[in-house]
Amino acid sequence: MRVVVAMSGGVDSSAAAALLVEQGHEVIGISLRLSRAEAGRAPGRCCSPDDLDDARAVADRLGIPFYVFEATELFSRAVVEPFVGSYLAGETPIPCLACNREVKFGHLLARAEALGAALATGHYARIVRGADGRYRLHRGVDASRDQSYFLYQLGQRELSRLLFPVGGLTKAQSREVARRAGLPTAEKPESQDICFVPDGDAAGFVARAAGAAPAPGPIVTEAGEVIGEHEGLHAYTVGQRKGLPAATAVGGGTRGHKLPIYVSEIRPETNEIVVGPASAVERTTFAARGARWVGGAPPREDEVLTVRVRHRHAGTPCTVRAAGDGFVVTALAPVRAPAPGQSAVLYRGDEVVGGGVITRG
Repeated sequence: MRVVVAMSGGVDSSAAAALLVEQGHEVIGISLRLSRAEAGRAPGRCCSPDDLDDARAVADRLGIPFYVFEATELFSRAVVEPFVGSYLAGETPIPCLACNREVKFGHLLARAEALGAALATGHYARIVRGADGRYRLHRGVDASRDQSYFLYQLGQRELSRLLFPVGGLTKAQSREVARRAGLPTAEKPESQDICFVPDGDAAGFVARAAGAAPAPGPIVTEAGEVIGEHEGLHAYTVGQRKGLPAATAVGGGTRGHKLPIYVSEIRPETNEIVVGPASAVERTTFAARGARWVGGAPPREDEVLTVRVRHRHAGTPCTVRAAGDGFVVTALAPVRAPAPGQSAVLYRGDEVVGGGVITRG
């Protein structure tokens, strides 16, 4: 069939394109220009002008047509601006989610459908069609590379038009596919998580994008004692220890045993960072907004699922109750630092059930 491959210039999308060519599909390579940055940016970044050149070289090697589509305005409006706003509001956003929803599986999938094609990407996840005709989203085979956490917003319509060719491979096997095809990206190193932050300093990026450094404010204990000053809410996330006073006394004050402290809450309405011991960042109940259910409906309230609150979180058993446009998670063991702005993604074994954005409170 005709397949458009989203080519980032990395080894994973390159291997996906090579596999589809091997399988005899009519393959079209497409890259998106997401910024106007100059060529030669620091290594490890994706979506740079150098990456567009790499994607073009891969397409030439595979003998497939290749196009670059302009998406800088869409990327800025749908990904970068909400990222900045979320940090300033005391949240810890995941820009990959917005990029997947609005850019890759929104804008680019629409382009592919206009060409009468399916869309393939280099994500490490699997799409399984059940005997009932429904599509299910599963973890990638390579647990260390699994990207299903970032894909919970996909529904039945999207999954019916998507292919994840490397989802059943390990990273080493993907590189071997690229080597076998003689692709110039076979040994290319990994890219950074946030492609538009040039130096990995998200707080610095937010401050520059906001046009002025966010205001400093008090660091307080849960009892209300001021123990220091923060550099701006954008520089902190729930569960963070770095950048805080070294320790505080149990129960506040200056007496008692000293313990390391962590950010337990961010209060944008008062510009406060609240801190406490490790136990203060543990939750057994928390809520999420903007629920998306892969199968179209929430799970039963008595079903035990697994919730992951970060990409690298191993997961915790839980039950879920739908509430408004979101849901409430009741974990069967304490969950460390479910940070507002991050996502709570729910699994049934290896299958992604759905997810939502963790809220404050």
